[in-house]
Amino acid sequence: MTAQTWIDETRDMLLSGYVEELLEVTSPAVGNATGTAFSVSGASNSGIVKGIVIEINEELMYVTSVDGTTVNVIRGYGGSTASPDGHLADSLVRVSPKFPTHRIIDAINHDLRDLSAPDSGLFQIKTTSFTYNAAIDGYDLAGLTSEEVQSIYSVTYSQVGVEAREPEVISWKLRRNRDTASFSSGLALVLYGTAWPGKKVTVSYKSPFTSITNGSTALSTVGLPTTAYDLPPLGAAIALMTTRPIRREFLDAEGSSRLAGEVPPGAISASFRDLMGRRQARLRAESARLVTMYPQNLKENSITHPAGNWGRYLS
Repeated sequence: MTAQTWIDETRDMLLSGYVEELLEVTSPAVGNATGTAFSVSGASNSGIVKGIVIEINEELMYVTSVDGTTVNVIRGYGGSTASPDGHLADSLVRVSPKFPTHRIIDAINHDLRDLSAPDSGLFQIKTTSFTYNAAIDGYDLAGLTSEEVQSIYSVTYSQVGVEAREPEVISWKLRRNRDTASFSSGLALVLYGTAWPGKKVTVSYKSPFTSITNGSTALSTVGLPTTAYDLPPLGAAIALMTTRPIRREFLDAEGSSRLAGEVPPGAISASFRDLMGRRQARLRAESARLVTMYPQNLKENSITHPAGNWGRYLS
């Protein structure tokens, strides 16, 4: 499953069943990032005219002229990026998109960041490891950044024995903003408890969800549980509604015969509240699911060396 599923679901919620006019790129295709003329199926009989905006994949284009089926455009319009690889023949052309794809992608990524916020209760668990050395207290979490590590969930180590065991390191502390000359990641995990010399120490940490780049991004790379796949489209739709109403609230949705009274006061806010209520209910359910899978254990964390005072840390 790819991010295109989320993009389509978001657009469906916003357009309320309305289908925008779709055409196709014909030969020749749109070449690289500088090509400004290409052919579109049925352009001469469609809504493509000078002065409108069309969309191919995630790129918006401003139409400067139309000659038969040939469309001349300004690339990378409205904050979108001109695709360096161009667009292949048979690519869909969306005419006057109400909710451009690149804005939907931005809204989905903003929602993924919101879902990762501590008060939302959602996260992904990742792991990293290093070899324990009794002569070292602080270990560099190489390859990670401070933004990637929201908090440490557990620290365990491999133990020698007949039966494989993975006991927990009892006491540790994560220090941020360290000197990168000593800790390349800027993160130092200080172990106050001991592990087995020469054996692997595994660090499990809570991390925010990964952003999508385009419709081809595999959802499995985002880190969101599959049970929560409905949340990003909901959040994106809510965010986009704050700047533009969903399609069923447009006065032109049913043609010129639609009266203002058919869009009563509060209709837009009611749609917003419906989506927000649904999202909050789903967020509570998914948060509770993760708490069950990864209970918040109270761990000992030493403020100073073990000989000093003991603090408590809620991971």
